Amino acid sequence: MTERFYFDVTDGYTAWNDGEGIEAPSLDHALAQALVALKEMRQNGEVDQLGEGWQMIVRDDAGVVRQTFVIHVRQTFLIH
Repeated sequence: MTERFYFDVTDGYTAWNDGEGIEAPSLDHALAQALVALKEMRQNGEVDQLGEGWQMIVRDDAGVVRQTFVIHVRQTFLIH
């Protein structure tokens, strides 16, 4: 059975909420997809445009935050 997960990006003041989400067979699969999305954002230059202080919030269909990734400009991602 698949679940729907959403990848929101926020700095605590501004948020870009993922209205579409992805279907994934598990949380682990969704987290792997979130890392792929972050990698694509980095490659497209979107991370550099955000600046410091941004996070990707992975939430489930009920709105429960399942994982937070801190986005660092020109650094690796930290998992909290």
